[in-house]
Amino acid sequence: MNIIKENTQLNSEKTRGVALGNFDGIHIGHQMLLNTLVDKSNIRKLESCVYTFDNHPLSIINNTTPIQITNFDIKNKIFESLSIDTVIYEKFDKKTMNQKPQEFAEEVLVKRLNAKLVVVGFDFRFGFQGEGDVNLLRELSKQYNFTLYVIEPIKIEGEKVSSSIIKKYIGEGKMKKAKRFLGRYFSLEGAVIRGESRGRQLGFPTANISIEKRQILPKEGVYATYVSIEENTYLGATSIGKNPTFSANNVSVETFILDYSGNLYDKKIGIAFVESIREQIRFDNVEDLKNQLRIDVKNVKKYLHSS
Repeated sequence: MNIIKENTQLNSEKTRGVALGNFDGIHIGHQMLLNTLVDKSNIRKLESCVYTFDNHPLSIINNTTPIQITNFDIKNKIFESLSIDTVIYEKFDKKTMNQKPQEFAEEVLVKRLNAKLVVVGFDFRFGFQGEGDVNLLRELSKQYNFTLYVIEPIKIEGEKVSSSIIKKYIGEGKMKKAKRFLGRYFSLEGAVIRGESRGRQLGFPTANISIEKRQILPKEGVYATYVSIEENTYLGATSIGKNPTFSANNVSVETFILDYSGNLYDKKIGIAFVESIREQIRFDNVEDLKNQLRIDVKNVKKYLHSS
């Protein structure tokens, strides 16, 4: 899969099928859209291309940066698993913000991307102040001679699948529900960093990972997880929180990896969240904490071996 950053010159001879959107989480609705892109592009022998932004539009529109479900690396792995040929990450700036819908269609879709088909979600908006919608895009598709596919919403138990509802479930620690909407376990990836080594002193050495500031985290607590290290997968007990027993101030993501020994510092690992097993608890003494950690490990084994 090709990954292209802002303003890179594209081969103007190449014809493309293009998916437009933010694609945070790449949930089951996004997957339907992307599968449509790949299928239709393959039939017409077009390059399947995702056109998205490197930065969130709101960072320019109102100087806010929303939290994200998937970081850059995870996003690209999922795009590649869906057989996307090329992902273009354009920079959203003031020029983009002020671009009229028709100008976007002509300058980006037609001249830059040479799009012969375009796939969007039902609620897609584009152009200055979101003036463009799927109805306008349908009219523009006739004018500029590209085929438009609009993907209708997916509902699960009456709830529309969206990045917003998934963020809500993750924030509430409802990992099973998040998985149903994502189509996979919610995951984090990061390099293992040095912590306070308290886990090692307790006999439960943990891998602490670095997390981007805008990355959403499940609510504080302990979770049954699968841990990916290179090509291998292990069971894990992952704690998210401020370590109340030790009065820590910063939220950390620490994982005790079952049946693993080795130095992980600076290595990248993946953590897939399966289910919450308990809330964060402040213990009066270290022995009570150690006893609870033993119980946590038993519960992780019991839960993951039965799931």
